[in-house]
Amino acid sequence: MIRTMAPATPTTTKTPPPAVRGVAAEDADKARKAIADLERIERLVTTVLVILGVGGLIFSAVNVTVFANEHHVHWAIAWMLDPLVSVSLLAALFIDGKLSSHGYRPGGWPFALRWFAGLATWLMNCWGSLYPDAVFTGWPDRPDPAGLLLHSVIPVLVIFLAEAGAGYRKFAVGRKSVHLNTLSDWKDQEEARRKADADEARRRAEAERADKEAERKRTADLAAEEKRAAIEAQKARDLAEAEARKIRAESEAEARRAAQARADAEARRKADAEDEERRRIAAAEQARLETEAREQQARIDAENAERAARLASEAKAHEADLERQRILAEAQATAMRTQAEAAAEAERLRAQAQIKADGEAREERRKAAEARRAAATEATAILSAETSGKTRKLSAVPQARTAESDDVRGAEAKRKQIEAATFEAAVLVLLDAAPTRKDFAAGYGRGETWGRDRYADADKAMAEDADFAARVLAEAERRTAPATAHSAYPVGRQ
Repeated sequence: MIRTMAPATPTTTKTPPPAVRGVAAEDADKARKAIADLERIERLVTTVLVILGVGGLIFSAVNVTVFANEHHVHWAIAWMLDPLVSVSLLAALFIDGKLSSHGYRPGGWPFALRWFAGLATWLMNCWGSLYPDAVFTGWPDRPDPAGLLLHSVIPVLVIFLAEAGAGYRKFAVGRKSVHLNTLSDWKDQEEARRKADADEARRRAEAERADKEAERKRTADLAAEEKRAAIEAQKARDLAEAEARKIRAESEAEARRAAQARADAEARRKADAEDEERRRIAAAEQARLETEAREQQARIDAENAERAARLASEAKAHEADLERQRILAEAQATAMRTQAEAAAEAERLRAQAQIKADGEAREERRKAAEARRAAATEATAILSAETSGKTRKLSAVPQARTAESDDVRGAEAKRKQIEAATFEAAVLVLLDAAPTRKDFAAGYGRGETWGRDRYADADKAMAEDADFAARVLAEAERRTAPATAHSAYPVGRQ
């Protein structure tokens, strides 16, 4: 008997990925572009400040040197004053710009350094224009406006741009922090996704390895069973051959003993030689027949063992074929039964639709008759009102009646629109072409809630009203007919 082993099903535990705020790749790209733009702006602000500071250094170096010379500072060191002050200002501006990108917020001392260096440069450049007569009087009496403007432009620009640059850097650092958080969230999300994909791939690989191992074990078991069967058959054949050889050896020994006895008896019993010869021949023939019979039986037993193993294998294959044929026959019977039920249901729906159409035709004729009677009654009432006198009190009655009639017509129009929209929604759902609730309602000039109510009414009517379902089915069949061109959305707006 050949045993088969079922493949082992690996059990894996799926670890949920860590919760990460959802950030799209488009948002991450925008964040990277925004950070690059902000860094370019920061470099631009720092570059402009440095260029303006260097230009101011060159522009004001001569004026400050002359100012120091006039105040008894030797020319050998007088030229150093303006570069030292300007270098201090440039260092403060450059260092603030670099450190602000790392979250640094300048405090009071950097602010004091910037303003002192800027004001000192401005005063040394503008001193001659503020006090042209070299007499300090507190508030300038006779300043030189042109010279004051000329020597104030560069220092004032440097001071104001330095303060504006600090605000620019603060804003850039704040925005970069927001964008960096977005990038961090996106990286965490991508890392979580990669880990989830790696875990899933690992689980699939483990499952495949387990399936392959189970298949290998099953194949090995089948091969081992076949090998054992072959070994047992070979043992049976070897045993039969050994038995046959033993029988042949015994026969030969018996023949030799008989010959020896015959030779011995030949001398003693010459008279009975012929009788002994006949007995010897008969005994030898009998031994040969028995040997051949035993050999034939051994071969038959070996063939029967092989035939039994082959028949068992063929019986299992035949049972598997019969099971497949039974399953196929059951599937075909189920399909035929489903088709028959669908055909019966379609015939029932068509009959219901025909009955509903006849009832609706009768209802339309009844409503038309009632409308004609109502029109005649109203005309009679209006004629009576005109002949009885046109007083103010009586004239209000037709106006009220007209307003009431308008309200009735408006309510009737709304009701018809709702019925048409509900019918259209049911047809679109049946055709699997239904738009969203919002788009469907927009086609009727309504809101999303109104569209959701129409879909709900359509579902309810399809479940409870057989006539409604029959009309919807007929409309769907008409729209799907190849020779008919129609618009799928919406009926009420056509």
